[in-house]
Amino acid sequence: MNKKKLLGIVGSYRKTGNTEIVVKAVGEKMGDDWELSLIRLPKLKILPCKGCYVCMLPDIKCNLKDDVEWIMERMSEADAIIFGAPNYHFGPVGIIKMLADRALQSLDFQEKYKKIKTAVALTLGMEDYRCYADTVLQAQIRALRLDVVSLDCFYGTHPGEVELINDLDAKSQKMADSLKSDKEVDYSAPDRCPRCMSDLFRLHKDGLECVICRAVAKHKDGALEFIYFHPQFTEEGKNEHSNWGLNKKNEYEEIKDQVKAVQKKYSGGNWLLPEGNE
Repeated sequence: MNKKKLLGIVGSYRKTGNTEIVVKAVGEKMGDDWELSLIRLPKLKILPCKGCYVCMLPDIKCNLKDDVEWIMERMSEADAIIFGAPNYHFGPVGIIKMLADRALQSLDFQEKYKKIKTAVALTLGMEDYRCYADTVLQAQIRALRLDVVSLDCFYGTHPGEVELINDLDAKSQKMADSLKSDKEVDYSAPDRCPRCMSDLFRLHKDGLECVICRAVAKHKDGALEFIYFHPQFTEEGKNEHSNWGLNKKNEYEEIKDQVKAVQKKYSGGNWLLPEGNE
């Protein structure tokens, strides 16, 4: 029997740490007809995006020589994905953002990605320091155009402690069920945006605005009543944004003399480097 492929992407450098344990626990709950394969991001080479937009041009690949294209190919082969990352200093570990910054490179895979159910797990020591970490983590995963269907936090400081908290079994089962379900994901929760799972909002003239997808809600009877969803964050809106980026890339030829003159004006400077780093 050909097993379905579950890809576990671990954002922690710790071997058999809490993040890895959570990913493997979800894998166990998927059942015998699923096979878990693992990627440890900190062991791979992920370079900073240069913002050159060349990867948006037809038939041209990113010119950075690292492992990101390989990661994206492995994700495209999966039937489901579980991302796990630890919370470092009020936010998810930085290597996840490094990968998310290469989101334009994932456009070649977007038709596959938007069909791949993805669960997102944040591991951290205590609730008091969760802050915006889980919302930011899943937003960064969504930037890759993956279909995020589950988000949860798992607590534990010492490697292995996550299983001693007594909710690992229930939470990992819930994540596995969301990955295997054929039903549309239900994001409804009294404190989260039903479109992007965000629980972060800023003041808006009509109530509260989601900081991720700009949906607008009113606070009513202890819950959020959403009255507006910004079209920029629909599938059509995302595609329009991609086309806008491509048009900006093409626009460069028309204005390059002007912008190069600006660059020349601000070139140079007293740049500091460690000794021997030229």
